[in-house]
Amino acid sequence: MPTYEYRCTDCEHDFALEASVAEYEEGLGADCPECGSSETTRRLGSVVISTGSSDPARKGGCCTPGSGCC
Repeated sequence: MPTYEYRCTDCEHDFALEASVAEYEEGLGADCPECGSSETTRRLGSVVISTGSSDPARKGGCCTPGSGCC
């Protein structure tokens, strides 16, 4: 399930919400859990993509030695 990262513009608290894409598109109630403010902005976070492979290069790990991609 995707994680959506937010920052409160009132108290500057960073927080994350887990929700399906459908829930996000319907509109998340991203109120700050610290101060309760609804004045929040969405932040860009990191993305993890899994291929289901056991090859470390395909899991975002280091490529094969000598390939120059590390």
